[in-house]
Amino acid sequence: MTPRIDQISIYTHCNDLGGKVWNPAIRWTKKHAVFVALVDDCDRTGVGECWCFDSEPDALVAFLRTEVIPHFLGNTLEDVISIAQKLTTRATLTARHGMLASALSGIDIAAWDLRAQLQNQPIWKALNPEGRGYTRLYASGGLYGENKTNSQLAIEMSQHAHSGFRLSKMKVGAEALDADIARVRAVLQVLPDDAKLIVDGVYSYSADEALRLFTALPFERIEAFQSPTKAQDYEGMAMLSKAGVPVMATEAEYRDELHQKLIEESQVAYLQTAPVACGGISRIRELSSMVSDTPTRLSLEVSSTAIALMAACHAAAADPVIEHVEYHTIHDVFFDDLLLDRQQGYIDRFAVPDVRGLGLSLRNSEVSIAYSTNNTEANASPHIAAM
Repeated sequence: MTPRIDQISIYTHCNDLGGKVWNPAIRWTKKHAVFVALVDDCDRTGVGECWCFDSEPDALVAFLRTEVIPHFLGNTLEDVISIAQKLTTRATLTARHGMLASALSGIDIAAWDLRAQLQNQPIWKALNPEGRGYTRLYASGGLYGENKTNSQLAIEMSQHAHSGFRLSKMKVGAEALDADIARVRAVLQVLPDDAKLIVDGVYSYSADEALRLFTALPFERIEAFQSPTKAQDYEGMAMLSKAGVPVMATEAEYRDELHQKLIEESQVAYLQTAPVACGGISRIRELSSMVSDTPTRLSLEVSSTAIALMAACHAAAADPVIEHVEYHTIHDVFFDDLLLDRQQGYIDRFAVPDVRGLGLSLRNSEVSIAYSTNNTEANASPHIAAM
């Protein structure tokens, strides 16, 4: 008998970054995370995470509680994908596509966690029994900071390389173009010769400015130029792609038609998306099919917690179309609980553990319960920890 979803709860966490670091668009003060826990009628629990960039998580929690959770409660795991599709179709009337995609991401990841547990295998094997079992991670950092010099930035980025990452990401776009070119050059000077960079413009440049920055750098050292122009400047990204710039776009996009435009019209080198924003692991599988016969590869964004990272790693371990996964050095909540081992003989490959499901669970007091369909759970205080 297929298990039914017997209980659904929402948990939140707040990471206080104190406004000490920023990118061209956001100065990070508080970063909230929203988790969804599904409990089936055999008392197994699956956990997922939702994209949450709001100043407070209240709107997303309320939306989950009133508009999403009632549709899944009491249904089987086999029903989850079809229910999500129906809700997405219905969103045309409600104009809530973005928040719905975030909410459904948490539900979908939690459902995959439960499916894999039911099969007594990790998510990546449930996705693809012939999967490679590892993911390529890159270190993500290089944000701006108060009185942060180029020398300090270079030390930070070189530490990523010395810890074993041969690919890392840094921000550009918050200073004058020449100053940002100097920042990137300062970093490249201290990295090993075989190390490469992803530079993230956070939608700050015109296409001409982005091309100027890229051509001022050694092209063989630049893996990708993320978000070099405005998010919907498809013509600008197409121009950059034709000029040889390895464009990576965007990060939190969820709309099918815009993903198609980025692949077909802009011909981006990397379609970057966040499993917690686009609709979850099921949507990542759809995007993989979309790019499989094109030069575009997938790259998965992670900028929150270990739950999001493990979901991305499982997806990548199952699918060679996924080129790499972001390992954030600032947004790194509960990363101490990760079970990732560097593959012997490889610098940037990390094996995903052969454990049931996601490999993480919600346990003690470092997250707060925001809502539960089981009122008696309101006194529980879980924390993310390895299983």
